[in-house]
Amino acid sequence: MAGGFTPEFMEELKYKCDIVEVISQYVPLQKKGGRYFGCCPFHNEKTASFCVNNGWYHCFGCGASGDVVKFVMEMESVSFYDAVKILADKVGMQLPEVKFDPKYAEKKEHSDVLKQLMRDVARYYRNNLLDENKGKDAREYLHARGLDDEVCKRYGLGLSLDGESMVGYMRRKGYSLKDLEECGLIANTQRPYDAFANRVIVPIMDGMSNVIAFGGRIYHGEQDIAKYKNSTNTTLFDKGRTIYGINFIKRDKKLNGVAYKELVLVEGYMDVISLGAAGIKNAVACMGTALTEGQARELSRMTENLYVCYDGDGAGKKATIRNVDILTKFVQNVKVISLDEGKDPDETVRDGGAEAFLKKQKEALPVIEYKLKLCADANDLGSVNGRAKYVQSALKVLKSIDNRAEREVYTEIVSKKSGVSVATLSDEAGMIRPPKIEQPKENDEEKVAKTLRASRFVLNRILKGEKFADVNVVKSEWLANDVHKEVFEWAKTMPVNTDLVNSMFSKFGYENEEIGKILDINMKFADTIREADYFNDCVLMLANEHIAKRLDRLKEGYNDLSDPEAKRASILEISRLQKILKSKDINDKL
Repeated sequence: MAGGFTPEFMEELKYKCDIVEVISQYVPLQKKGGRYFGCCPFHNEKTASFCVNNGWYHCFGCGASGDVVKFVMEMESVSFYDAVKILADKVGMQLPEVKFDPKYAEKKEHSDVLKQLMRDVARYYRNNLLDENKGKDAREYLHARGLDDEVCKRYGLGLSLDGESMVGYMRRKGYSLKDLEECGLIANTQRPYDAFANRVIVPIMDGMSNVIAFGGRIYHGEQDIAKYKNSTNTTLFDKGRTIYGINFIKRDKKLNGVAYKELVLVEGYMDVISLGAAGIKNAVACMGTALTEGQARELSRMTENLYVCYDGDGAGKKATIRNVDILTKFVQNVKVISLDEGKDPDETVRDGGAEAFLKKQKEALPVIEYKLKLCADANDLGSVNGRAKYVQSALKVLKSIDNRAEREVYTEIVSKKSGVSVATLSDEAGMIRPPKIEQPKENDEEKVAKTLRASRFVLNRILKGEKFADVNVVKSEWLANDVHKEVFEWAKTMPVNTDLVNSMFSKFGYENEEIGKILDINMKFADTIREADYFNDCVLMLANEHIAKRLDRLKEGYNDLSDPEAKRASILEISRLQKILKSKDINDKL
């Protein structure tokens, strides 16, 4: 049962969502014969090699392929569930979980009213800023900060004139004070006063570009008043689940056809906007320094490479240390950008331009190196007492490293800085451990037999055309042997609804013993759901076996490396693969 949805629901959804129509919203397609072609949105190309046919897409250039749900997942950088929800909304289908909620229609209608209200407020604020007279001072303030009209347009910046005008405008449009209060635009209905009065306005949008909140900044240099004011949590807005700028990242991906290779995580929306004004448009912010696991998970869907760049003061460094531990659980490659003391990204680009920031980004350090650098910077390594304190703090960092090879490299670095031997540091950090009691392990023959059975079952269900047997969650390199890989690659090229069994005999002949064993599998299951679960378990096992072998080869080769950069690269790859191996989501392994 894909993602918790029944095969019947998914079949109806895909039937109603014309894949050509959906993909055409992202990629111009041209019909050639019975198929549609366009330039692939997943890699740069000039000649169209991206084909859409019979409910599937396939790129003959980079190999990307899948159905309409997979396409939306990739283009919108969302989970399977969210992609289904997006498509269901497009065609008016209710998700199974809400189908029997008698108040669902009423709740959805109210939510739609609030979303429209927020769009209207954002448009009102925007028009204020564009007004030749009313917005003059605010525009001059923004221009002085290096934010020209194009930048203001990209980020939808606006202006609140006073405490009453917005409220009166929205009332005349028919919205109630209760709705304004629910959206956090007024404090209460007894005193309906614009919560963002007399501030430059920054709309906060979700991944689908719905306005869900606002931020406001003073621009007249007022004293004894907070520079920034942000929406509190509302029906539409949850600070702990929102990433500012994610909608622009998705829009750029749609316009450019290719996603950014890395993202930069900063503290606030003004940092994102200032970097964007300098041409660095791949920045996002988590509405402050308190990062949640939900936000980290969302970032992991957007990128494998994340640069963390918080303010260069003490608070920024503490927040960095706190948040990188959360980020490394989800994002494969995390590095930290260190700004000059007391500076933030906004000041860095305003003082030195994009070049100054990009230079700092080039000097970014992996998380462990960054932590060890902070340990060194906080102590006088020229004194005995300073080195002793450095060792104590560095040992805490070393003990946090799970990977033995990685810990060994960083232990050498600490040893050189402190003068304490590697042996002593290793002992203190717990690298010398008592031998573990070995649990009985499968011998090589058992492991090979198990892999072979799983590989045969996966191919059997694919060849028989079972709906749950998705070729897009399998990679040929995971399969047990060359015959399996050849059959799988051939099956992927065949049109949907082809009788693969008979076609395969025409292709490979009747005398291949291994093909006979693939087709002879006749396992019985209580129902299709259990059969699909077993199929998914087999795919996961095959993927993990392949990744585990790659890890073993990397670990074996590590000791032969002498170059520090090569060692560091090997450690990063080992860490990346270990995270993938732990994941139970097959999409993480593709």
